[in-house]
Amino acid sequence: MPKRTTHTYSSEDAAPDGPDSDLFVYYCKHCGSHLLITDTQLQKMPKRKTDKAYVLDKNKHLARLNISEGGKVLLKRGEGKVEKQFRMNCVGCELFVFYRSEQDLDSASLIYVVDGALSTVAAETNPQDAPVPPCISQIDGGLVQVAIEVEDRAQRSAITRVNADDVRVTVAAPAARGEANNELLEFMGKVLGLRLSQMTLQRGWNNKSKLLVVEDLSARQVYEKLLEAVQP
Repeated sequence: MPKRTTHTYSSEDAAPDGPDSDLFVYYCKHCGSHLLITDTQLQKMPKRKTDKAYVLDKNKHLARLNISEGGKVLLKRGEGKVEKQFRMNCVGCELFVFYRSEQDLDSASLIYVVDGALSTVAAETNPQDAPVPPCISQIDGGLVQVAIEVEDRAQRSAITRVNADDVRVTVAAPAARGEANNELLEFMGKVLGLRLSQMTLQRGWNNKSKLLVVEDLSARQVYEKLLEAVQP
C-alpha cells in the first residue's frame, strides 16, 4: 500500500487575472473536506471520453490542491493500450478524487478530476451522491468484490471506516482456526442483508486483508449499506 502524506500544491504561474477574479472552492462530495481552489468552474472544464473525468489545465488555470498521494495504477484501455495514473485521494476520507499522468505533480500540466467526486458545498455528505470507492467493485457475473481489512480480538464486530483502499472491520473472535472469518461472514451478512450462501470470503495478500465477493447487490447498494453501518 503506498505511503500517504498530505501535501498542498499550487500553480503560481497560473494565478487569476487580478484581485477581482473569481475563485471557486471545491470539496469532497463524500466527507466535505476542502480539496481544490481554482479560477474556473468545474462544469466548464473539458471532459475525457474514456472515464468522463474533468481536465484541469494548470498552464491555463489556478490549481491549488489539498490531497494525499494514492500511488500508481495501471489501467487497460482499448486496443491493448495501458494508461498510467498517479492517483490523489481526499485528505479526509482517502477517497480517490484526482489523478495525473506524470509522477511529479509540479511538472504535471493536466490534473484529472474524477467525475462526481467534488462538490461546491463543504457539508454535503449524502451517500447517494458520493462516488463508489475503488475498494468496492463490480466484477464479472454480476458479482461485487469488497476489499476488507480485518482487526481481530476487538471488543465488538463493527465497520469502523470505508475509504478508497478498503473497508475496515473489527471482529471479537481470534484469527486462529478461522474463527474470525466465520464471525466476519456472519456480521457482513447482517450488514448487507444477505445469506451466507450469497457471500464468499477469499484470503487476500495477508491474513488481515480479505476479498469478500457478494451476490444479488450492486456496488452502489453495497457501498450505501456499509456507510450506514459505520461506527467509528
